[in-house]
Amino acid sequence: MANVTQTCNNCSKQFLIIDAEQAFLQKQGIPLPFMCPACRQARRTMLRGERKLYKATCQQCGKEIIVGYDPATVTQTILCREDYDKYYEENDPIIKEPLQEF
Repeated sequence: MANVTQTCNNCSKQFLIIDAEQAFLQKQGIPLPFMCPACRQARRTMLRGERKLYKATCQQCGKEIIVGYDPATVTQTILCREDYDKYYEENDPIIKEPLQEF
């Protein structure tokens, strides 16, 4: 298969559909896209719904972070990425449990 150049039905920009993508779509029984990648992403984002972001403070180190939930309504500890990763390494339930023999 050769690469195909399509014109977006939404914004009229041309976009390329490479042969690997064509093969995948054909294997899945999906027709070639009629919108460019940017318009497809915009459509998916619109369908997802609105999101609201909140400023919060990491309860471990005090660093200001942005979270996707209202900190005033959360009962769990709010941690920044670094403190969360550190907490998870120290408290990973999968590693702490002994292996079961079958």
